[in-house]
Amino acid sequence: MKIKALPPALRMRKRYIAFCVESDRAFSREEVARAIFSSALSMFGEAGVAEMSLTLLDFDEGEQEGFVVCSHRSVAQAIAALSLVSEISGERVHLRSLGTSGTVRALRRKFLNRRRHFINAEGTAKFMGKEFVVVRERGECCDALPRDDELAERLKLRKVRFIGLTKRDLRGEEDAADT
Repeated sequence: MKIKALPPALRMRKRYIAFCVESDRAFSREEVARAIFSSALSMFGEAGVAEMSLTLLDFDEGEQEGFVVCSHRSVAQAIAALSLVSEISGERVHLRSLGTSGTVRALRRKFLNRRRHFINAEGTAKFMGKEFVVVRERGECCDALPRDDELAERLKLRKVRFIGLTKRDLRGEEDAADT
């Protein structure tokens, strides 16, 4: 006799929480997992951690980013357990949660891959008669800082850090739809 799978209404709903480790030293997956689980155990006990279903699913040792999975009812407790990690292998650290999602795909798209694709690029470019310093690039888009003091002051008043431009803007190409 074959065992039937649980219907979707009876399955545990999961939430995925992205986090990054802020420290001077790089840590291994095992060190980070041990620190997270010891923090959760000391805060909620074994019954609480079992109810949370807290699991470290992925951790990139190069970027020092990863994500944990937990029950949809215990997201706040999982974030609290992450934020209370203050030490890993004797080193002072801070685990900062980047965001929460219902699927791994959305979590990676929203929180984990966004910083990896940027290329730090120091260069100058002209746009609309003004000179800009290109700070970073992502595909066709780039972030730039104005060299003009007046424009920089106006951006500061609007609490804008960078101006988003495309490489087409910087090359001076006209959009085909504008003609």
